[in-house]
Amino acid sequence: MKNLTALMYVLLLGACMASAGTYFYSDQALFESLYPGLIKEDYSKTSVSPNGSEADSGPFDSFTDNECFLPDSIVEGISLDNLEGNENVVLTPPFMGVTSVTVGPNLFEDNARYSFTVPVNVFGIEIVMPVASGTVDIEVFGIGGSLGTSSSNGTLAGVFWGVYSDYDIIRIEFIEPITSGELFANAQFGAFSALENTTWGSIKNSF
Repeated sequence: MKNLTALMYVLLLGACMASAGTYFYSDQALFESLYPGLIKEDYSKTSVSPNGSEADSGPFDSFTDNECFLPDSIVEGISLDNLEGNENVVLTPPFMGVTSVTVGPNLFEDNARYSFTVPVNVFGIEIVMPVASGTVDIEVFGIGGSLGTSSSNGTLAGVFWGVYSDYDIIRIEFIEPITSGELFANAQFGAFSALENTTWGSIKNSF
């Protein structure tokens, strides 16, 4: 009976996860414990000198070759760009009080888009607003359309926001309804199956 109960738990867990959709996270420690080993991009290979600021055309990806980044300075598979098509900016610590290399739209009123050229269904980022704290609206898209919407605060110190979806994420749009200017630091991304987001050790020990 004990084995049967444990097996039913496993089957129920699988059914619940198969019907799950998109989950958002504000707890970075929890996010990283659930999805370990993600690819990380901290933009530290920027060409901008410490305590500096530089704006140039986007997107910012592994092919970028301008005053902000040289080719292969950003890991392959992730791309940041300005939704309005204007320039992006890089801030390096301690310029304006940022503590990490920070990237995003150069104009406060512009919005941002992260997109992916490799399979991704997990993504995390720190949202930085050096001028004034604010809120940014976020929409996650897959090949079939929207996978869900969320929102997050942004501060000078940075506020963590993360997402997991059962489906591949092709882009994420960040719409900042006020004029604080959303920027980003310390991105992480990767592909996880639903069954990887479990604690199999505890299930095994219950048999």
